[in-house]
Amino acid sequence: MIVDRPESHFIFVVPLDHIEYRYNYITLRGEPLTNKQYLEHWGKWLVFGLREEVEELARKLDPYVEEKKIPAVKYDRKLITEFQLNRCVMCVYCHDETKDEVWEILSALGVRDKAWMYERETLEKWLPGGVNLEKWIQGRGLDHENAERVRADARAKFKKMFADENEIFTGVYQ
Repeated sequence: MIVDRPESHFIFVVPLDHIEYRYNYITLRGEPLTNKQYLEHWGKWLVFGLREEVEELARKLDPYVEEKKIPAVKYDRKLITEFQLNRCVMCVYCHDETKDEVWEILSALGVRDKAWMYERETLEKWLPGGVNLEKWIQGRGLDHENAERVRADARAKFKKMFADENEIFTGVYQ
C-alpha cells in the first residue's frame, strides 16, 4: 500500500497489514528483529531517480511489498535542498540475508545501479558530526545555538531508541 502523508518528507510503500494491524515488517522469516539485530543486519538498496521515475517504480514494487517479498520502501516526496541533490532517493528495505532476492526483483524491474547501505551506517550519518546531520544543519543555515540543540536532540533520540539492544525494534516515525 502506498502511504502518502503530506506532513512527511517521505512517501512509503508498506504492507496493508502494517497499516491495519500494526504488522512489524522489520523481520527475518517472520521473526521481529531486536535493536541489536536491526543494527547488524537491516539495510536498504538505494535507488536514485527523478520523482516520476521513483513513483513509477513504487507502483511496480507495491505488489512485492504486499506479498512480503520486500519488507518496505520509502522515497523522497521532493528533492532535499539541504543536500543539493538533483535526484530523489528511494530506499528498498530488507534484511541482509534477503538482499540478493530483493536485488533480483529490482533488477527485473529495470534498476541497474547497485548501492547497498546498512541502517547503522545511515544512523551514524545522522548523529552529531555525521555528514547528513551536519549538511542538513548547514543547509538550513542554523545558528550555533540551534545547531547544538539539533545535535543534542539527535543524540538523545538515538540513545533512547537503542538503549536496550534486546528490545524489539519497531521502526522510526518519519
